Amino acid sequence: MKKTITTKQLEVPMDALIAVADLLIENEIPHVIVATDEENDMLTVEVEYDKDQREVIHEIDDIIDDHLEDDDDEEAEEEDDDDRN
Repeated sequence: MKKTITTKQLEVPMDALIAVADLLIENEIPHVIVATDEENDMLTVEVEYDKDQREVIHEIDDIIDDHLEDDDDEEAEEEDDDDRN
């Protein structure tokens, strides 16, 4: 039976990079850095995975989402501080 391989690009914040890389390496998911975004401290990582590895990709998505939410919270706090001054 032939496995279907899915390709996906992930926008990975630098703060999440080690956690994401650990999961990719531990689960032997092929990956390539395809772009950088210095302004937003992000890397674009292209991954190839099969159905059996989908849960790991969901876990990586959650890590990325958590970091992006944390960044949004920090920006909102900074704006609140600026408004008070």
